[in-house]
Parts: sequence; C-alpha cells; structure tokens
Amino acid sequence: MSLTKSNSIATKIAIGVIGVAFVFGLLFAAATPAQAALTQSQVDSIIALLESFGADAATVANVKVSLAGGTPTGTTSTASVCPHTWSTSLTSGSSGADVKALQQFLNSDSATQIASSGVGSAGNETDFFGGLTKAAVIKFQDKYASEVLAPVGLSAGTGYFGSSSRAKANSLCSTAVVTPPADDDDTTTTPVATGTGLSVVGGTQPTATLAPDSGARVPFTNFIVTAGSDGDVVMDSVSVERTGLAPDAVFSGIVLLDSDGIQIGTSKTLNSNHQATVGAATTIPAGTSKTFTIAGNMASDNSTRDGTIATLSVVAVNTSATVSGSLPIAGTAQTINASLSIGSVTMGISSFDPNSAQSKEIGTTGVRIAGITVTAGSAEEIRINSIRWNQTGSAGSGDLSNVVTVIDSTEYATVVSADGKFYTAKLGDGIVVGKGNLIDIYVQADITGGSARTVIFDIDKTTDLNITGEVFGYGITPPAGSGSAGTTSSVFTAGTPWFDNATLTISAGSVTSIQKASSIAAQNIAVNVSDQPLGGFETDIKGEAINVSGMTLTVATSSGSGGGLLTNVTIVDENGSVV
Repeated sequence: MSLTKSNSIATKIAIGVIGVAFVFGLLFAAATPAQAALTQSQVDSIIALLESFGADAATVANVKVSLAGGTPTGTTSTASVCPHTWSTSLTSGSSGADVKALQQFLNSDSATQIASSGVGSAGNETDFFGGLTKAAVIKFQDKYASEVLAPVGLSAGTGYFGSSSRAKANSLCSTAVVTPPADDDDTTTTPVATGTGLSVVGGTQPTATLAPDSGARVPFTNFIVTAGSDGDVVMDSVSVERTGLAPDAVFSGIVLLDSDGIQIGTSKTLNSNHQATVGAATTIPAGTSKTFTIAGNMASDNSTRDGTIATLSVVAVNTSATVSGSLPIAGTAQTINASLSIGSVTMGISSFDPNSAQSKEIGTTGVRIAGITVTAGSAEEIRINSIRWNQTGSAGSGDLSNVVTVIDSTEYATVVSADGKFYTAKLGDGIVVGKGNLIDIYVQADITGGSARTVIFDIDKTTDLNITGEVFGYGITPPAGSGSAGTTSSVFTAGTPWFDNATLTISAGSVTSIQKASSIAAQNIAVNVSDQPLGGFETDIKGEAINVSGMTLTVATSSGSGGGLLTNVTIVDENGSVV
C-alpha cells in the first residue's frame, strides 16, 4: 500500500474482520508466455516512444497487440521507431534537433528519463543539452555499460553522447513496427515542423552616447531575426566581434538581451580574436520576428582608455537552419568614458536568507531559500528591473514548484531556462529605490521532489541583477564581494558565482513514529461477529510518499496456536478502505 504525505500528517491503519483474506501473493502474478520476451516496462517504453513521435492510434494499437503475442490487423514491417538517427556526438552546450530527439528517446524509458515533470519531461523536451540531459545520458550509459562503456575502457557514464552511445541508441531505435490497414477515417498526429530558414537584418540602432565605467547592459547593436513559414527555428547563440578604436579590456563582458531587456544566456568575455559567443537556445516561431540587442558590461576603471570608441558587430547567428541576410551587422559606436559618475549600490545578505545550511522535507511550501539586500548610493535613485537566480544544486526543475521572487510581500513569477538552472524574475515596471534606501529581495519555492538532492540559488554574475539609474538611465553594475564560495553561509564573492547561497538539502522520506491508535479501544469479542475491529496503529510519515510492501501480524492467544479463531482478516485505512 502507498502512504502519501505532503509534510507531516498522521495516518491511521485499522486491523479488522472485513471479509477478505490476506492474499499478498496476488501482487506477484507471473507473466504469461506471450509476455515473457519483453517486460511491461519495455513494452511501455516502446509505446511511449511511438506516441512521442506522433504515431497514429491505429499503429499504436497494433503494436500493443503484436507485443502481447496477438495478431495485428495490418501488415508487419521492420522500420525505425525513431524518425531520427544520430551521426554526430553531443555534449553539454550542444543544441538543435539532434538534442531534442535524444531527449525524446531518453524519456521513452523510465530508467533514463530527463525529468518526471516540467522542463525536459515527456512532451516538454528542448533543443538544449544541459545538466538534466547529461544526467540522463549517464543513466543510459550505465544501463548499457557492457555495450557503451566497456568498449572504450570506461566503468561509469560520463554524459558525453559519443560514438558508442550513438551506436547503441541507433540500434534501440529499430524494432518491429506494424503498418495499419488503410482507413479513410484515420487521423494522424503531425509533429511540429522544424523550420529550415532564418533571416537576419539590422534593426534601428541605439543612440550614440557614452559608455561609462561600470555601466551595465550598454546597448551597441540591435538586430532582428525572422523564421520562415515552414516551421519554428531555434537560434542557438550569436557570435559577436569587437571592432573600433578601443581595446577588448573596456568590456567586462558581452551579453545578449531580448526585446524586454532580459538577458539570454550568460555574460561572455572576448577571446583573442576579439569575439564572443553569447545567448542560449531561443525558439523563433514560424513566420514571426524577434528583436535582440548586443550589449556591453563596461569595466570598472577605463581611465587609461577614456575617449576610445568601440563597436560590437554581429558576425554570425548560430542555428541548424539556413541563415540569410547581410552579415556582419555593425551597430552603434559608443565612446568610452571614465569621468561620468553614475549611480551605485551596496549589497548585503537579507534577513530572509537562512544564511546557513538547512534541510527541508518534500512537501514543504513557501521555503525561503536565498535573499539579498540592495542599498542605493547617493548619486541617483535606482530601478531594479529583473533578477536571475542560478540553481546550481543537484535538484532538477521538476523538484521545485511555485518558484517566485519576493519583494515587499509581492511575489514575482520566475521563468526557468531550457536547462532548468536559471530562474529569471521580471519585476513589472521595476522597483524604484530612493537614494540611501535599502530593499530586500528573496526567492522562495515549494519542495515537490528530489529526495537527498540539494538546492542552491546563486547569482552567477553581478549583472544578473538588472539595475538602472533614474537620472542617467545607465545600467549599474553592483560591486564584487570579498568572500569565498563554497562556505556553509551565504556570501558575496570576488568571482563566480557572485552571490553564493548556502546549501539546502531535500530530506528523504521517513517514518518518525508508530504507535497504538487510541480510537480503537480494548474490548471483549463475541463469536460469529463480522467486521469486528481488533486493533490499530498510527504512523507519522514525513518528507515523501513511502511504499509498504508487506506487513507481519502476530495473533497472541491463550488457546494454543490460535488457528481457527479468526477468518477473513484484512487491513483498512482510517476511511475504512481495504488496503
């Protein structure tokens, strides 16, 4: 029987004479000869894989009959269950149709699924190879270790979807498939088409202005991408090159922004070729356009480079689709300035942050996980526009729900990234903080799964906290901290992550007490009485649902072995339902 607890609730189990004998052996019925070749889990995986790739109802029904040993109504042919084979290796950071097909394939087997719910789960697969996909590939490699790992001399999965992993996946994608008879009324589910074309043009460029010290998200280049009418297109990233009469050092990082000013992906520094690849997998729906901005986070001290001029040009849009348009797209030349004093902030740890390691049970709601304070400097009022948390713990996005950022008792919903790790909250029109004033910001969530996993809500970079000044309008870069990451308390560091949150561990399920149920009193029992309660116990289940696979009962009697005293003994729950 299953005992399900959301947090800590007493469950009463009564023992009585109801009229049904213990028959626990029924739980272990033997498989029929027709089912001996495949386990039910394998059958379910094949059916799920067919359905995930849009197989029609008649095909699915015939395959079920065939796998059960029956005779299908159509003709049988050998074909590929997956309308996809893998010819190139995949790893963390990969993106595109190969990745999505891999996620769908992994989700067809409960032993290798990406996630049970939320991003990456069946029906919610993405085009991005992130941490969840890597963990699922490791499970796949460990499951088929003799064929995948042993040939390359490995004893444990690595998460790299290389040649041996691809060979095994491709072989598993071929099985007996039934071709159903022609049916004029047959309805086929058509998968969402993947677009083949993406056009890129320059947009209305930002106004030429100053790029001051510590200025964040200074706009340099606007561009517009449009997907063709034949299907959605995933833009994986954008390649940017610094040009103009300024050195790379004027920037602390380059970022890609959407039309709402929300950062996509992480901040990147320029390489030796004066280039950076920014952004993350972003879907452009068929026949629609989206506008993006390449922006620069300026260094904190450009006094030796004051007056130089920099440009950031879009040199490539990275996607599996065919890109058309005139590249590179050169944006606005901005002048580096070291004399303008824009707004500033100081940071602190919020009193809402536990500021130490903690443990919470599955089912706990409204858990305050991490929090910071922001104090505006004396130069100008500030406006906090958005904040992006980086969940670096081992818990998946499916283990958390109702993740919100809270400011002054107002909850702001978060949007989770494709890899399930970044949670961005857009704060409406922004929260204005007066000069010298302080504001608390914290993130909270409900714990819905992930026994023994960890939750850590860091802030990766200083500019993941999107702040602008009310007078000059520039983005403001918060100061670096001085602490060290990896401590048991929350701290601001001088590196990455900028804000390092203390660890929360999700507790495993537990039975904290089992005791006699006082609601069933001791009493004398007459003969030939049915439905007679004999006794009961209460148990307190915490953390997560548990499964009781068996129970041993001892009848204590003064008349020998007790045989024949009781018949038709059964167990019922507190509602009288047989369990």
